Amino acid sequence: MGFQVSPGVNVTEIDLTTIVPAVATTNAGMAGGFQWGPVDERTLIDSENNLRQVFGDPNDATYNWWFTAANFLGYGNNLTVIRSVGSQAANAASHGNSAGTMIKNRKQFDAATGANALRSAEFVAKYPGSPGNSIAVVVFDDNGRTGGGAGHAMCLGLSAGLALGETSISGGFSSGTLAPLDFMKGDKIIFSNGDVHTITENLQGVCLSGQPSISTSELKFSPGLYSARASGTTFEIENRYASSFQSAPATSAQCAGAGGTNDEMNIAVIDMLGEWTGTEGEVLEVFEGVSKATNARGFDGRPNFYKDVINDRSKYVWAPATIAGVVTGDVSSTFTDLTRKMTGHSGGFSRPVGHRVAYMGMSGGVSADDYTKGGTDLSNADLVTSFLEFEDAETVDVSLILGGVSDATAQKILIDMCDKRKDCIAFLSPVESSSVPAGLVQNKTAGEAATTVRDWRNNTLNKSSSYAVLDSGFKVMLDRYNDVLRYVPLNGDIAGLCARTEVEQEAWFSPAGFNRGQIRGVVKLAFEPRKAHRDELYKAGVNPVVSFPGEGTVLFGDKTMQAKPSAFDRINVRRLFIVLEKAIATASKYLLFEFNDEFTRAQFRNMVIPFLRTIMSRRGIYDFKVVCDETNNTGEVIDRNEFVGDIYIKPARSINFIQLNFIATKTGVDFSEVGG
Repeated sequence: MGFQVSPGVNVTEIDLTTIVPAVATTNAGMAGGFQWGPVDERTLIDSENNLRQVFGDPNDATYNWWFTAANFLGYGNNLTVIRSVGSQAANAASHGNSAGTMIKNRKQFDAATGANALRSAEFVAKYPGSPGNSIAVVVFDDNGRTGGGAGHAMCLGLSAGLALGETSISGGFSSGTLAPLDFMKGDKIIFSNGDVHTITENLQGVCLSGQPSISTSELKFSPGLYSARASGTTFEIENRYASSFQSAPATSAQCAGAGGTNDEMNIAVIDMLGEWTGTEGEVLEVFEGVSKATNARGFDGRPNFYKDVINDRSKYVWAPATIAGVVTGDVSSTFTDLTRKMTGHSGGFSRPVGHRVAYMGMSGGVSADDYTKGGTDLSNADLVTSFLEFEDAETVDVSLILGGVSDATAQKILIDMCDKRKDCIAFLSPVESSSVPAGLVQNKTAGEAATTVRDWRNNTLNKSSSYAVLDSGFKVMLDRYNDVLRYVPLNGDIAGLCARTEVEQEAWFSPAGFNRGQIRGVVKLAFEPRKAHRDELYKAGVNPVVSFPGEGTVLFGDKTMQAKPSAFDRINVRRLFIVLEKAIATASKYLLFEFNDEFTRAQFRNMVIPFLRTIMSRRGIYDFKVVCDETNNTGEVIDRNEFVGDIYIKPARSINFIQLNFIATKTGVDFSEVGG
């Protein structure tokens, strides 16, 4: 404390309770191809169901990545996933707008400018990928019209009479000023006498010569007419999704209080093609009573402007541009009618009531395959860009990196990244190309497969690192979402074993063997190495995965990819030192900018020694020694503003070889004489 210049009592505190904290080493990360979800953005996933919700289901292009993640989650519950896509991927957009433009995530959406082609779309699929093409958005608008329910039925009249049993209306309508631009399968035709019929086919109306009519297509319905209908008979069209809302859109209390009218809309997001739910036309989500007023607030105080609501809460779409023909503005007396008229999709005709349908889809010459990039078409450059989101150890806490079906080119970069971080391990499988289902071992005998994997590791993946682990290949597992068998790389399982081992035992226990190395969900192995094959693989630093009759499928090795013989060529030792280094380094940063004197050095020793004693009691190390005094903090060290702590560790070793000696003796021999 500073010197006091007048009498008084000054109270200070000195905190000598600093300890070495526990650190997480079961948190994993991976990048790969998925058919939906945010792109190049880290997303924490804690279960297989959560994986489905965020990134969709697996398909033929993405199953390898998907099940690598799902397999890890069968053992652990902390996986950060980054979706990677090819350069041709794009977001589906409401029709009439350019496709071929990608919005990767919320950050990019917020930063997009008017130059982005999709900014002019009323609705855009939330993420790139083919599932976006299944989405439609239905908007219900009041505009002061009364009646018609939440779907706001449109009143029309027949231009020609219809016979008993007729199942379609062709030609135009004789009355009304409403352009029937969009009719949906499932909409209701309600005649003035109460007869109800259901529209059986989607129909986009065509407006010709300035007249609101359907002149090129038929409006088909069922059942057939119960009685003949004369020309001019009126009927209403009620949208099939009217029942999804509790009430029709009208004027909110906030808008009415400011002198405005007709600000509310009801919006439904629909699975038009059935790719999300398996049923065409299912409702995915609804937003009831959202406002056209930019400063509108809901009863809970949250923003209620429809674009804010969609962009903040929808799982399926963005709302970049204002819906055509809808006026938006602050709730005030200057906006006495915030509805105006909705402009139709074609012909430029407007209609004051009814629903507006924005179908997602592709245009601009972008093919369906381009929307599914991120599976077999994912390039190394795209994949590496995503993986490098894990590069910064200070901002991204991850200990296990899943390689998925990345090939040797990408795997080398992953190994270099882990070598640089020095606090995580890359888990890899022998992969020549992500388009080859069983990797290097496909259509090979066990001997040929062993030789191929060994040579690939030594010549193609020619790296030595204690921060990488390589397994022997692929397993065959059931894809229950598509009811097919899939070849999936084992690296997700091996990383999962490390996570489960830490939860059940400690990070420094080996994840291999019959006690902790059981692999889940195996129908069979793509490559079943026998003893001679395992010997060849193990010498090359490849950890065999083996199925034993009655014992299950087991990780039967715990080597890292370090070629140099040392303690660090074992997974448990590398994991032990990651725990020690990460924990002690985290605690030591609180010594920065303190004095390098005996007080600080004693504080360091008193912090580290109890921690290492705990690790030794938990079977992680055999012995240790901590040196932090004037012998290694010399005057020169102090003058360089440095601080040195030397920590000597005798790591615990896993048993890889068991020698059992059976010795036969004569009947009269005393065992104490021969047994020592």
